[in-house]
Amino acid sequence: MKIYVIAGEASGDLHVANLIQSLRTYAKEPLEIYGGGGDKIRSTGAREFFDLAHFHVTGLTDAIQKYPQYRKASAAILSKIEKVRPDLVVLIDNPGFNLHLAQKIHAMQLSIVYYIAPQIWAWAPKRILKIKKYVKKVLVVFEFEKKIYADHAIPVTWVGHPLKDFVKIEPGHPVTLPSKGRLVTLLPGSRKGELKMLLPVFLKAAQIIGKKLPDVSFVILKSSTLSKEFYENFFKKSGIKLPLIERDHYDAIHQSSLALACSGTVTLECALLGTPMIIAYKGSFLSYLAAKSVIQVPFIGLPNLVLGERKFPELLQYDATPKKIAQEALKILTNEKLRTAMKKNLEKISEKLGEPGANERAAREILKVLSDKN
Repeated sequence: MKIYVIAGEASGDLHVANLIQSLRTYAKEPLEIYGGGGDKIRSTGAREFFDLAHFHVTGLTDAIQKYPQYRKASAAILSKIEKVRPDLVVLIDNPGFNLHLAQKIHAMQLSIVYYIAPQIWAWAPKRILKIKKYVKKVLVVFEFEKKIYADHAIPVTWVGHPLKDFVKIEPGHPVTLPSKGRLVTLLPGSRKGELKMLLPVFLKAAQIIGKKLPDVSFVILKSSTLSKEFYENFFKKSGIKLPLIERDHYDAIHQSSLALACSGTVTLECALLGTPMIIAYKGSFLSYLAAKSVIQVPFIGLPNLVLGERKFPELLQYDATPKKIAQEALKILTNEKLRTAMKKNLEKISEKLGEPGANERAAREILKVLSDKN
């Protein structure tokens, strides 16, 4: 049997690599795995591999600029799928890219499972019509998503969040951190577009916080996809230089009193590591207008969405200023009662993300679809 997996960008690479391993473990007969994604998927020995690790898009402006690259990549992948004719195609996250592929794959009369389903509850709700038309089954990572798909008569299973398997502290690998006082970790994103918008803001916010609370130290977690020189350029422009942590990221977050975090998956990582956070987002003017016109939820931070309440500060676009971020940080760092309440809410988030083993459960569901098909 043949399965073609597609992780639209690097963020799903680790999850898919582990999904592939689980598929091979639980399959009752040999599987031929094909796919596109990043280095971790490549390392599984996936056939007809197509590198999608560098296809990062941040906002509307970036999407327009990279549209020719995506169109070319889409055509290449579809050509490989037509050649392979897999028994099942598994799409992972990245709906802007993958839902376009879904339409074409469906036209080839091939079955599709969607894992880490599109966040239609947040924006672009009409995408559910495409999913209903082209996708055989949806595997969701948030429990509240199950009802949304079920209400539209789309076969759906909640498998839990795969982060529960990966976000953990490794004993015996202490990270080297500044020895001075409390620690605040800066998480300005992993994509160039995110860093260009948020890193200068976070650096200036850190400077303000440091002047008010001299016992606080700061570090930045370096993205593996970006060079040191990329960060150094921001340090030169701002006149503010902070230590870059290249490994043991989870240890650094866990040891931090607070994280300044770009909105996205990293906020859930902070939640699972028990670290209070301030969630920020800043995009180009066009991206901001486009997002504002389609966002369907009252807040964008995943921890707040999982809880159904705004329990962690969100500073978006014009509110994402050094002064406002520093003000929120100082409130948290100087108020132990507030920090304790935040930590209790972080525990609730962990509970709501389900038990470890999401990829194993997803693999079993995928294999079930495959066996039903045959």
